[in-house]
Order: sequence, then structure tokens, then C-alpha cells
Amino acid sequence: MAGHSTLAKMIHMDEGVIAALRAGTPLPDAKLEALHRFTTLVVRERGFVPDVEVDAFFAAGYTRRNVLEVIFGVATKVMSNYTNHIVHSPYDAFMQGNEWTKPQAVSA
Repeated sequence: MAGHSTLAKMIHMDEGVIAALRAGTPLPDAKLEALHRFTTLVVRERGFVPDVEVDAFFAAGYTRRNVLEVIFGVATKVMSNYTNHIVHSPYDAFMQGNEWTKPQAVSA
């Protein structure tokens, strides 16, 4: 999260989007939220995303090509993140100040 937050700030991503991602709350942009939701489902459901969710992704303006891009992105991040977790890679200097701890689940 530290690296992603730092890079997002470097490309001047909207602070509201960054804050929502870090807090685990809905994104302020509907199309980005659809991408976030779909990507999260791909990860959580291990690729078994219900057709209704795929249709919602398409309805938000995404394409079949975007589905493949999400899958490629997830595969790349799994390899990178698992490696970093197992070998305890230190943060690069540029990431300092953006450390992150997973928020506690909010009770409904």
C-alpha cells in the first residue's frame, strides 16, 4: 500500500480516491469504483466472478479486453506481493510516510 500510495501521489491521483482506497471505502468516482469492485471480486472469488458482476463491469464502460487486463494485473501483483511478504522486503526510501495498516472491519 505504501508504494501504491506514493506512486498515486506522484501521478497526482485524486486525493479522495487515494484516501478511499487506503480506508477501504467506496471510491468517489463511479467508473473507478466499478473497476475496484470487479478487481476485488476477481481476487476474492479466484476468478469465479458471477456473470451479473461481469455485466455490471461492462455496463460501467469496460470491455472484455479490460477483463483480461485485470487478470494480468492480479497475476502480476500476486507474484510480487507474495514474494515481498515472504522475504520481508524493506520499504524503499520513497515510500516512507505512506506506510499502511489494514483497517479493522466496520460493524454493520
